[in-house]
Amino acid sequence: MAVVPRTLLPSPAQAAVSLYRLIVSGEIWSPFFDTLTGALAGYVTGSLLAIVTAAWLANSKWAERFLMMYVSAFQAIPKVALAPLIFIWCGFGLLSASVLVAMSCFYPVFANAFVGFRAADPNLIAMYRVFSANTLRIFLSVQLPAAASLIFVGLELGIVFSLIAEIVMEFISGRPGLGNLIQESSSTLEAARAYGALAVLVVLGISASAVVRLIRRYVVFWDRRTHGTDMRRGGTA
Repeated sequence: MAVVPRTLLPSPAQAAVSLYRLIVSGEIWSPFFDTLTGALAGYVTGSLLAIVTAAWLANSKWAERFLMMYVSAFQAIPKVALAPLIFIWCGFGLLSASVLVAMSCFYPVFANAFVGFRAADPNLIAMYRVFSANTLRIFLSVQLPAAASLIFVGLELGIVFSLIAEIVMEFISGRPGLGNLIQESSSTLEAARAYGALAVLVVLGISASAVVRLIRRYVVFWDRRTHGTDMRRGGTA
């Protein structure tokens, strides 16, 4: 006899059966794509804004002096607390979810990109300036490659924050998605169904992180080769 009722804590087999039914019936796909769309739109927007802002502040003493405090203050605000204002400004649809997701994933990408841009070799930058290279050329040839590895670290962290923000927005606003499906299943005591939707959410997060790591492997190829060389040297020492 189960100590906890199966309606509250289903067995793994019950959760698997429920997930199978959601997939076969097609009931899971619409919430899945709703969550993916909202998270992806906000993630791309927030990440691009973060990289552009980090590049600006890293190359402008004036901008860093006057704007860094505002960026830090913005990060200190719990993003969920801004949800009611976002509803007023953007409504209860995709736009509001994308805005909250963009705000949530902005700072992890920004912080890593800013540190990466500042870590560029100053001697190499000086050499480029001696040969009359403009700011854009220096940025693309020196600073961006130096920051690429850290930018991808921020992008991978941003995925976690983007999914959290999207699910929170679905909980609060009732917007269609996996979060809404989990909430509806919980309210009707269909715990197995909620666990099935949660499993899909876990797979989505793991898959998105794996895609970012795969892209990093081929984009930041010099970092991979350096790491491999170091490993070989360590093994022969």
